[in-house]
Amino acid sequence: MPATIVLTGRLASDPERRSTNSGTTVVELVIPNDSGWGEHKVTTWWRATLFGKRAEVAAEYLRKGSWVTVTGDPAVEEYERRAGGKGFSPKIKASSWEFVGPKVEAGASAPRPAGTPPNSYSSDDSVPF
Repeated sequence: MPATIVLTGRLASDPERRSTNSGTTVVELVIPNDSGWGEHKVTTWWRATLFGKRAEVAAEYLRKGSWVTVTGDPAVEEYERRAGGKGFSPKIKASSWEFVGPKVEAGASAPRPAGTPPNSYSSDDSVPF
């Protein structure tokens, strides 16, 4: 049975948009997650990948600093570090995402989340919640 992960945080950068050879839109979001405190604080940099219409909407409305919740399947990608040796990067193949705060306009900094209910966009548009 596959695992599912739910990650909430502020985007560390604007969404990175590209297209596959077949024309499918792909967007990557970078979401840092801190654990520990003081000198024991560790930041894990998650990369969430969105595909298709979900990706197009994310690229249009999300900006650096946007609060977002991403749900999907976790994975670990192995890579070669510049200084040598192997590194590992946690990833999420996203099945849905939601705004946690208000929309961020281009060029504006993201406000803190308000007490308003989140707007959402998921892979199942027929469900009203």
